[in-house]
Amino acid sequence: MRIRPGRILNLRSSLAIAALCAAAYVVLFVAAPTSHGQKASCGPTSAQTVVTDSAARIYRVPTGHSPLGTLYNYYGCTVGNAKSELLARSAFSGIRLYSCVRRECRLVRAIRLRGAMVGVIVERHDTDTVSTTLTVRDLADGHVLHTVQADTVIGYGDSLITYVLAPSGNVAWATETTSPDFGPHGTIHRVIGHTVTTLDKGPNVRASSLRLRRDAVEWIDGGKQRHASLP
Repeated sequence: MRIRPGRILNLRSSLAIAALCAAAYVVLFVAAPTSHGQKASCGPTSAQTVVTDSAARIYRVPTGHSPLGTLYNYYGCTVGNAKSELLARSAFSGIRLYSCVRRECRLVRAIRLRGAMVGVIVERHDTDTVSTTLTVRDLADGHVLHTVQADTVIGYGDSLITYVLAPSGNVAWATETTSPDFGPHGTIHRVIGHTVTTLDKGPNVRASSLRLRRDAVEWIDGGKQRHASLP
């Protein structure tokens, strides 16, 4: 697997059923909880805050309604910067509730904020596939640091399960591979600067167990806890 930070990372994938769009919209739309302590004051006060810390704020603005619920534009801003960055848009284009056409059903999930660094996952749903993109952006200058993409086909491929983000913009993410001939295999990836590493993979790697603890990532492999640095 060839991966380059700052560019789209192509992975075959297997987690998406378009018939689950409605449930996904409800469950996956939930972002990280709002941070405690001093909060950034930027962007329109009337907009709904998704997550905030002392350096930045992520908020969303309703743009309309669909069979799946309210649609939003998501923005990020930093203290002392009057400009907000458009991070993602949710969208729906289909002929009925469980039908998405032209990959125009977009769900926004797993928004994480660490200082001025923000990560956002956007899922673009089609009839039987989902293209999942993780984007890491520095809100201080609007620069995109990393882009990871997983293209999901029902019953086969790699799925982007979760990720963790460091204040430096370094990121680790977990994928799960499924095929008709083999059971699920988890893989843990990490990028530090421009160096991408596969930290662990195998049938006993629990992709959903990926966690961040201070400047290290942790996950479970065969019932045992593994860890690696993420400065």
